[in-house]
Amino acid sequence: MSYSYKPNKIRPHVVALKAFCLGSASSACIAVLCCSSNVNTSGPKVALYTLVQCIFHFLEFLSTAIFNTSEVEDDSFILGDTDLYLVYVLSVIETFLVHIYLPHRRWSLFLGLVMIMTGQICRTLAMYTAGTSFNHYVQREKSSKHKLITTGIYSYSRHPSYFGYFWWFIGSQVMLGNWFVGVAGAYKLSRFFSQRIAYEEEYLISFFGEEYEAYKKNTPVRIPFI
Repeated sequence: MSYSYKPNKIRPHVVALKAFCLGSASSACIAVLCCSSNVNTSGPKVALYTLVQCIFHFLEFLSTAIFNTSEVEDDSFILGDTDLYLVYVLSVIETFLVHIYLPHRRWSLFLGLVMIMTGQICRTLAMYTAGTSFNHYVQREKSSKHKLITTGIYSYSRHPSYFGYFWWFIGSQVMLGNWFVGVAGAYKLSRFFSQRIAYEEEYLISFFGEEYEAYKKNTPVRIPFI
């Protein structure tokens, strides 16, 4: 079986345009940060937030292209979810409002960055470990390359990509000092992942039977309330 990319899934001009936009936005953010005397203010924080967003979406495509080449597509950047843009706008608005009434805490900046890096490492490591078994979409039919992965980071969390993104998101809001978007977003994400995991695991149990049942029993998700 060939694991090369499928040309019908890739529109090169779309990939090039998305990569260009992410690169341009990243460069602008880096320029703002380099010109800032104090990164712990609203403007530089928003630039840093935008930069880590760009890195996240770039790594989604790159990790899929490297670790699961046959499934890479021009939407592997996962830039098509309108909810992500709404969260971004609300996060930026709250950051500037918070700065008007409350001082930015330096500890929250560094704690948030640590959480972001930890979450990103976990998510990328999950994609690497799962390899061709990883997919951005819930698989409803078992393919010949679909294996149950229980080693590495999957021995710590049975859904490490969700675990990584959840804590990446929390970290981004801690970095910004956003309580409203942080708490509301954590609640919404927890509910979303709870429903998605329940749906996904119905298929995983049908694919792997008792083997997955035992794995599920012994390995938590490690997202609060799931």
